[in-house]
Amino acid sequence: MSNKGNVLLSEKATRYLSLAIGILVMALSGSLFSFASFGMDLKARFGFNSSNINLLAAIGDTAMYVGFLIVGPIYDHYGERWTMITASILTFLGYGGMYIAYAKAWGGLGFLMVLYCLAGVASTAGYLAALAANMANFSAATSGTVSGVLLAFFGLSATLFSQIKTHLFSGDDEVPDPTSVLKGTRATQNYLLFLTIITTATYMIGAILMMKIKKPEEVVDILNSDSTSSSIVSENPEKQDTDINTTGTASVSRPVQTLSRTTTLTPSMHNGRVPTGLRLENWNQSSLTLDKEEAFPGAPDSTHHHLPGDSILDKAAPNATTAAMSLGTTTTTTDPFKANKSFNPYLTTIDMKPRELLLQSTFWFFVIAQVSQQGFSYINNVDSIIHAILNPVDPNATARAVSLTGTHVTLISIGNCLGRLASGILSDWVISRYRISRSIFFFGSEIIILVPLLIMGFSNPAVSLTGLIVSSALIGATYGATGALFASMVRDLFGNRYYGTACGMVMVLNGANPFIANQIYGVFYDRAVTEMPPAPDNVHATNGHMTCVGPSCYNNSFKVASLLQLVCILSAGLLFWAHMKKGRKLVQRMLQSEATVV
Repeated sequence: MSNKGNVLLSEKATRYLSLAIGILVMALSGSLFSFASFGMDLKARFGFNSSNINLLAAIGDTAMYVGFLIVGPIYDHYGERWTMITASILTFLGYGGMYIAYAKAWGGLGFLMVLYCLAGVASTAGYLAALAANMANFSAATSGTVSGVLLAFFGLSATLFSQIKTHLFSGDDEVPDPTSVLKGTRATQNYLLFLTIITTATYMIGAILMMKIKKPEEVVDILNSDSTSSSIVSENPEKQDTDINTTGTASVSRPVQTLSRTTTLTPSMHNGRVPTGLRLENWNQSSLTLDKEEAFPGAPDSTHHHLPGDSILDKAAPNATTAAMSLGTTTTTTDPFKANKSFNPYLTTIDMKPRELLLQSTFWFFVIAQVSQQGFSYINNVDSIIHAILNPVDPNATARAVSLTGTHVTLISIGNCLGRLASGILSDWVISRYRISRSIFFFGSEIIILVPLLIMGFSNPAVSLTGLIVSSALIGATYGATGALFASMVRDLFGNRYYGTACGMVMVLNGANPFIANQIYGVFYDRAVTEMPPAPDNVHATNGHMTCVGPSCYNNSFKVASLLQLVCILSAGLLFWAHMKKGRKLVQRMLQSEATVV
């Protein structure tokens, strides 16, 4: 086999080995979503109230989002290996510290918050390294599918850990020690030790075996700033049999690009292979690194743009004149889709530097939608909701609640998995076939999330078990869908080179989302507890599990969540509109370029 064949085979094996390791890492990075399965034991052992336990859960969720700002630059500057090592160290300190604190019942809420925060950042580090490395290894046309597969296992991690907790660390067979002052089960202590060992070891394996394949780059040098330009296209000899240098000189209305003196194009739709020749489709399959430099003299005026940052995507439009002349061909069509059926403005990614993001309307619409998205309070408090709707006189109420909690955590997790897979695959198909921004699925998912929030907020007298099943399924599926779409939308909107930092900038404010949502739930829940009548003599609250019964325990918090979700829906709709508008402007720029072809 030739050296070229060996290189390609090695790259393919590395790509799929990294994907397999990434799936394993993802399956363990969602361990925080199993909080509901052991949160009540923490509440019992440390004597927390509902607000305390919701604060602790919110800190972990918030750390997962704010952690992007920490691990994003680590990934961008040091790569996936050091990001995975960071994840391994932090998860050891976080879950290991929680194991010791629970075993000794010391440290209090503040100490547990610090430890759970470390576990949350570790989860983000593993998530980002596995996602970003594999997104870079595969083409832009399949980014939705790749992210969907990876994040499907991230969604399944809640099911994985909740089932492990239920069947291996349930504590049902434990006999309470009447002389012990410690409440909660010893099984949860062993479960925290298990989390420490399994996540630390897996992240270290990922650091060793998972890697990002370096792709060749196509470099276009702008030699002159006037209307006479030369372009030099160089290709990696390992990828092509010959090097191709194409130099074209022509009098055109504007230079090859109005980006910067040097623009680096990273092919993303050929799995790292640079297509032969200088072709128009390269622009549909490339990412551009923009330097903050003024356009060349004579560049079209962009002061007419209505959205901040429109000019950046407009400048990415290929100069059809120069491309056609350098190939020695001409075209007469005025329809870019007919002239080149592979052209797709929504797969043309631009590698924006972090400061450029702040000038983009799409960035701010995306951030607001992420911050205002609701559902965390349901996911983290499904156990207390189940206790609230069960009959307190039933002697088996506590056992039923534990069983139903496991069922609903599993239902949320399976819905999460299916939502991630379906949204990734469908968005790839739609964006390729119909040339529509994949953000339309994000918009639709946010609308669907409103349905379970309304069910929980306005069911009277109390939500039924059937309504609870519908709510768990919809919240799981839509949260999964928006999670998978987030990963590919960041690449579509902001590029791949600064992917980690871009993720962090979009997600950092989202850290306030679970904190606020869980605190709202905790405040209304605790207020309902104070208004509860005394429990009957034959009703006992075991380990603090049953403290509130009835719809007043949860419905007011979900009414507030429904209002906040309306803000999210509006922002998601504006994001879709803004991205579609930028795509149309890119097509218009192509039409203007092609009109000058002789």
